[in-house]
Amino acid sequence: MYILTLLSRHNLRTLFISSMLLFCSVAHAQDTLTYKTDELFDLSLEELLQISVTELDRKLKLYGYINTNAEQQFDFPSIGADGITVKENDPFEWVPVKAFHVYGSAYLSENIDVLFNLAYVDETIEVRNAWGNFKIARELQIRVGKMYRRFGLYNEKLDQIPTFTGIEPPEIFDADHLFLTRTTNFMLHGNRIFGSTNVQYSLTTENGEGGAAQGVVPLGWDLRMKSDRNSLVFGTSGFTSSMNGKNTTSTVAFNDGPPKGGVLPWMDGDHFVLAGLFGEKQIGKVNLQVEYWIARHDARRNPDNVLTLVREAGINPQQRQRFLGANSNKTDDQLTTADVVVPVSYDVKTYYIRLAYNIDTRHGQFVPYLFLDWMSHPEAINNKDYGGDKESGLADDGIFTKTSAGVVYRPLPTVAIKLDGSIHSQKFNGQTVQYPEIRLDLSWAFKN
Repeated sequence: MYILTLLSRHNLRTLFISSMLLFCSVAHAQDTLTYKTDELFDLSLEELLQISVTELDRKLKLYGYINTNAEQQFDFPSIGADGITVKENDPFEWVPVKAFHVYGSAYLSENIDVLFNLAYVDETIEVRNAWGNFKIARELQIRVGKMYRRFGLYNEKLDQIPTFTGIEPPEIFDADHLFLTRTTNFMLHGNRIFGSTNVQYSLTTENGEGGAAQGVVPLGWDLRMKSDRNSLVFGTSGFTSSMNGKNTTSTVAFNDGPPKGGVLPWMDGDHFVLAGLFGEKQIGKVNLQVEYWIARHDARRNPDNVLTLVREAGINPQQRQRFLGANSNKTDDQLTTADVVVPVSYDVKTYYIRLAYNIDTRHGQFVPYLFLDWMSHPEAINNKDYGGDKESGLADDGIFTKTSAGVVYRPLPTVAIKLDGSIHSQKFNGQTVQYPEIRLDLSWAFKN
């Protein structure tokens, strides 16, 4: 009912009608076919496209996908001039080409393979991945270049939107409040098969988040077991921003938007350790995914940056108290850098539960789903220009919950039409407030 209510809004009628026309036209074209697409479990883009690259196949494989995306947020809260909460709809936004990815992979020799991923995003072209992998043995391999780190269920697959259920990433990899950088430069990895279970490990390292710095050596790790026979993945991932405890800096300058990693831009330095558990299980037609993560930060704020936040970023009273401590009652013009609380320790936590159900029909595959995401980030602010996220930073206490419901329709395995809605809930201006949003995503995967 929630999604139907949102769709009744006048400014979404065009979106709804166009998506239904596409739905009906593709379904009619395929009404003589029956699909066996009941695998929701741990699917990669290569598996979706039935691409098999073996040691004996030296040909370059080219493949990729394109997607278009539309969304709108309703009743977003803010504080009016009289201190009362007011709500306003965000503008409806349709991005004709949200992303366009081209992958290439090949074996150069029996033990050396390469992969690249070129992405057209936000009207720019960037190299998302470009690496070579050297196999000494199945249990001992070295990958160098630029690559997504192996972390949880989603990080390596977030650019492969046709493959997974849903539209939004888990909060740990939401671009506005990333827990860590998505990419790494060096990976030692391998796997060993025990019966029907594949045990995989990886160790990764790269420059510090703020770039190369003396003595800063990050370390990431991942250990997981995967059983295709039991449709089960279970494991743990972790990361430390430097093995020797030295501080690193943010990926972006202060007042240059949200960071691309875990260090906030108003910090002079930060050392953090992130760890968690994840699992995925397919039970018949039901797919269940769960993850829990906690990042422990020991940081030092930059006093000048914090004073700018206090005076210009529209922080709430709880954030002012956090940044200034006993000096929060002073007026802005009385504050000096000596009033800022510089050393700070805090935990950032998140978990999610995702449920999906597969329905195969002669017209294609339907996957209705329900998601629950929760996050706590006590240091975050709302203002995105200064590095905030408009989610945890919006809340009085840095905590929000997001519940989502939606459906994926695949008339073909390589075409995904996704429609969903979410409700955010958090404490704001001393009371519990909620605001909804709705999204539509259409994606097409291809290969040469």
